[in-house]
Amino acid sequence: MPIDGFDYKAFAKNLSDQVGPALPPDLADADKQYIVNIVHNFCYMAGEALANDTTVTLNADQACIITQFIGEWSFHKAIDIIRSNIDPQFRDGILQKIAFTIFEIAKTAIMKNMPQPDMIAVVEFQVKKAYTEALEELKNRGILTDAQVAEALNHSNIDEMAQQAAEQEAQQQAQQQAQASAGNPQSTAVAANNDYANSISDVKILKLATFAIVLRYLPPDKQAGLLERFDENDAAILRDYAAMDDLEHKLDPNVVAKGLKEIRNSLPKSKKINPARVNQKLYNIVKNSDISKISNIIGKERKAIKDYVANASSGNKNSRITPRIADIICNHLEEKLTR
Repeated sequence: MPIDGFDYKAFAKNLSDQVGPALPPDLADADKQYIVNIVHNFCYMAGEALANDTTVTLNADQACIITQFIGEWSFHKAIDIIRSNIDPQFRDGILQKIAFTIFEIAKTAIMKNMPQPDMIAVVEFQVKKAYTEALEELKNRGILTDAQVAEALNHSNIDEMAQQAAEQEAQQQAQQQAQASAGNPQSTAVAANNDYANSISDVKILKLATFAIVLRYLPPDKQAGLLERFDENDAAILRDYAAMDDLEHKLDPNVVAKGLKEIRNSLPKSKKINPARVNQKLYNIVKNSDISKISNIIGKERKAIKDYVANASSGNKNSRITPRIADIICNHLEEKLTR
């Protein structure tokens, strides 16, 4: 029975029309067209399936949410797959697995009246899991190497876009703050370097001020070592900020939070997962948490995942779960248990 007000054909076209302007300019034209087509096809098929599904009753808004989830994640993961140089003949299979997972998970979440923030988090977790499993399956078939899987998992277009959006927002906030505040950041820069301080952007000044907060909590020798890596003028401004009383409360907390996140994201990340460390982390999570809460979190997961978590509570570290999926499970449990 059709869903009143839900024109899935028009909605699929509307979503695919939005893809072109949002595509990274570095992609080849053929790859761009592939992404536009895959978003349209998957959204069309999902919308048609929802409109013809007699097992559930959805309204137009709910059907749009499910279809849009599929469109957005197909867009992002298609870009990740293309940038990972995975052979084109395997692209559809990976994306189909992701789309089907979203279709089922999002539909179940809506029928359970799950709050939208929780729904977004669950869909994202399941997308990452489905993507990892699809890559691992190709590796087990000898199609991908460990290095290719690692590279594919390292790409995340959705995170890159979020980071760009955060930087743009931080820049806008910095400009607004500079205009609205009489004591703008440049006026607090070291007096001997006024000319230099006045020549650089407010965004850079705020980033230096944020990094100075980090410096304040480091031993003197570590501070000196880091300052040596900066240009003399930037180092002078950093020293001035680091010596300022109550620096943390003189800056917009939202700008500081974004700056600290950028610093954290810029730090080198280990690309190799240590299985022993992941197992120990899971053991600690299970040992120090309410088992009923853990059971609720993994209630819908596959038996292999449930067994992995159950074995962790007894210290049994033998598992067929791959280290990367084990790490995803740990992070998911940790995130859910701290909410």
